Amino acid sequence: MFSLDLSEETIVLNHRSQCRAEIYTFGALLNRYEIMRPDGTWFNAVKGHESPQQCRQTLTDGFHSVKLSPFACRVRHGQYEFNGQLYQLEGKFQAAGHALHGLMYDCDFAVVQSGEDAQSAWVELAADYRQDDSGYPFAYRLNIVYRLDSDGLTVTTRATNTGNRAMPLADGWHPYFTLGGKVDDWTMQLNSSERLEFDQDLVANGNILPDTRFQTALSMQGIALDNSFVLADFDKPACVLIGEKLQLRIYPDSSYPYLQIYIPATRDSIALENLSGAPDGFNNGLGLQVLQAGEMRMFATRYVLSWQE
Repeated sequence: MFSLDLSEETIVLNHRSQCRAEIYTFGALLNRYEIMRPDGTWFNAVKGHESPQQCRQTLTDGFHSVKLSPFACRVRHGQYEFNGQLYQLEGKFQAAGHALHGLMYDCDFAVVQSGEDAQSAWVELAADYRQDDSGYPFAYRLNIVYRLDSDGLTVTTRATNTGNRAMPLADGWHPYFTLGGKVDDWTMQLNSSERLEFDQDLVANGNILPDTRFQTALSMQGIALDNSFVLADFDKPACVLIGEKLQLRIYPDSSYPYLQIYIPATRDSIALENLSGAPDGFNNGLGLQVLQAGEMRMFATRYVLSWQE
């Protein structure tokens, strides 16, 4: 029922002729999450990359599907204070002068375990932070497990402090999804009634605003979003995205209390980003994790793609 295909740069998890997921070892990113159409052809709901080679060359053009670690989204001016010391991130890529999307998105991960049985197909990848930015001099390791089973695709991240001192951390993902056509053709419902307040540079200032627009399914026609929503009940899907024929549901656990949503100008996809900490969490403290030496934290979310009757 489930099978696994491994190559040097890609891993494919298969569920019979129903759905499959493609993962790159570069960035440990999800490049395809596909469902079989009734006519026997595949539909990919992830707006990813053409190949691992193309991904390496153009990854920072939108940061499609990247791992966000050790910080999510932005750090204001690349500066933060931790345990009484001021740090300045070097940041090869900046947005309006702010550090962007972490330091692990372009790491090569190694496959450390994989398997398949009657219930699931799975792979575990791992990488150590290269400690190549003086503004984040902490040692840690990421282990990422993708598991495809009859309940969907679950992605679990373990972050372990491998150093000898405490470290700040936020975790997340940056996938873009498509259900065919344009965002304007879809509806979206969120398990949220609040969002974070951003300044003009899309940096969270620590305030929380009411936003109940998406508590029931709402047409995305003409709606622009680059916002971070605060999630509520984790027994329900955080997000339900519905197209003409397809539905995507996202089930983060309580380790991901924020959902950043971004609609690019092309309006052919939508970034739905599970975050453990708010944008600029290193400064505003929203969701900030502090790992002591040797401590591990786990973060998980599940994607469910289905056809509409």
